[in-house]
This record gives sequence, C-alpha cells and structure tokens, in this order.
Amino acid sequence: MNTTTTPKGLFHTPFRLAPEQNVFANRAVRFKELAEQERSDWKDYLLVLAAVCDAQHAVSQDFSLPLPENTVNGILPKAQAEHLPEVFAEIVYALLNKAQPHIQTAAVLQEISTLQNLKPSEIRRLAGEVFDGTCRPAAEIWIQAALQIVWTAWAAQVGEDDVAVTEERTHCPCCGTPAVGSVVLIQSDLSGLRYMYCPLCNSRWNALRAKCPTCGDGGNVRLQHIESGDTPDLPDAYTAAHAESCKSCHTYRKLYRRDKQQYADPIADDLATLGLDIAVGEAGFERSGANPFLILTED
Repeated sequence: MNTTTTPKGLFHTPFRLAPEQNVFANRAVRFKELAEQERSDWKDYLLVLAAVCDAQHAVSQDFSLPLPENTVNGILPKAQAEHLPEVFAEIVYALLNKAQPHIQTAAVLQEISTLQNLKPSEIRRLAGEVFDGTCRPAAEIWIQAALQIVWTAWAAQVGEDDVAVTEERTHCPCCGTPAVGSVVLIQSDLSGLRYMYCPLCNSRWNALRAKCPTCGDGGNVRLQHIESGDTPDLPDAYTAAHAESCKSCHTYRKLYRRDKQQYADPIADDLATLGLDIAVGEAGFERSGANPFLILTED
C-alpha cells in the first residue's frame, strides 16, 4: 500500500476520523426513526436492528478491549478468526442477553436461544464462517454485531495522526474493510467534506467528492437520487441518500448528505433506501461496499 507523509500544520483536513462517540446508541435511535416511517414488513427487521444496536452500546461499555499488540502504525489486525480477542464469545453472549428482552420477532428469539446454548468454541467457529461467507444469515447478524463492537473499540484508541494518509481510498486505512458508503459532513470545520465510512470499525476517512470511490476515475461519476415528488410517502432517508455511480467501473456506492438529513447513518439509512439500490441496479451498476446487516435470508 502506497503512503504519503503530510507535514503537520499544512494538512488542515483530517485524513481519518475516529468512530463517532456513542455511534451504536445513535444508530439505534436512527433505526427506530426509520422503522416508524416504514410501511412494509421490513419495519420488523429495522426494529430488530435497533435492539441490536442498543445492545451493542451497552455491551461496549462493559468490556475492556485494549489495542492488540500487532497494531502497527495505527493499522488494526484484519478481521480474521486468528485476530479475535479471547473474550469474543463472552461479547456475543452479552449482546444476546442485552437484546433479548427488547425483541418480539419469534424467529429472532429462537436464534438467540440457539446461540446462547453454543459453546465458546462454536461461537468462534461461527465467526470464522462469517469471514469466509458460509455463516447462516440468522446467526451472522449477531456475529457481525460483536465484530463491530471489537473493532470499533480498537479504532477508538487509534489517534488521527497514527494512521498514514493513503492514495487508495476504497478501503478503511485503519482495518482494511471496504467502505460501505460515504457521508458529506456538516460540522463547521468539515462542512461539505466527504468521508468514506467503515462498516466494521466505524472509522471515517476523507476522499474527494469528484472521484469514484472505487476506481478513482473523475470523469464518469454521477449522483442518482429518488425525488420525493416521484414517490408518495417516501421515507426521509431518501432526501439525503444518493447513489454515486461510475461509468468507468460500472459500480456505485451510496453517499449521504447530512445537510439534507443531519442524522443520516451509512448503516441504518442504507437499509431504509433499498429502492435506490434497485433503481441503480436496473441501470446496470453493481453495488460496491457491503452492509454487515444487509443479509439475505434463507427463505
């Protein structure tokens, strides 16, 4: 990976931002807001994820997760089975126990019971299945949630100056995970700047808005948007969501403008704007960047 060194004091725009404080609690609130606007059965899943995120927030306060010894120059270990902390299974159990009282969906409660009865070694095996793409969807939600707790706790301990500026902006410079999407911020000192968003460690890193976040091309990128006037009762998530599509690599990622929706979250709002994915997919573009909670069911 090519890196460049920027003299301190000349580079006023931070390259990387640490995870937002209370990211899981804020995401839970956003999922609840989006669920209130959802008129389909998808509402039930959004409410489940709200409970998951509330549990993530609670559990993240209960565990001490010091940076791994193999963290070098602010770069965390990649999400692989051999890098899981010893307490990973305990985190999963705690997550299940915290969420269980707030979930009403029978199938989800059944899966919680199944996971609660697994041995720690079996929980770790499920994590390995998540990494290689073979985990059953009902279990994957919980393993993904636990992985986010771990890597977000680690990323929060990495200073902004610890991570080198990289030319490549598709992958998280802290943990290497592909960006799920990007956010245009509204903070006074960062207003109008686009930051890519990591779905695992919740780090954010700066990328020019004029370039494709996947291939880097700057001449064939356009934003696609669903207008509220075209669809009655459109959830407010669509006011901020755009598909950033590129004719060079034929991919797209979503971009969220917080000047349009100040609470837009790249994980939650992504799941509330799947109509945009359908429209862009029908136009011939392939999605880049996975949402850990956008999991196909076995049905």
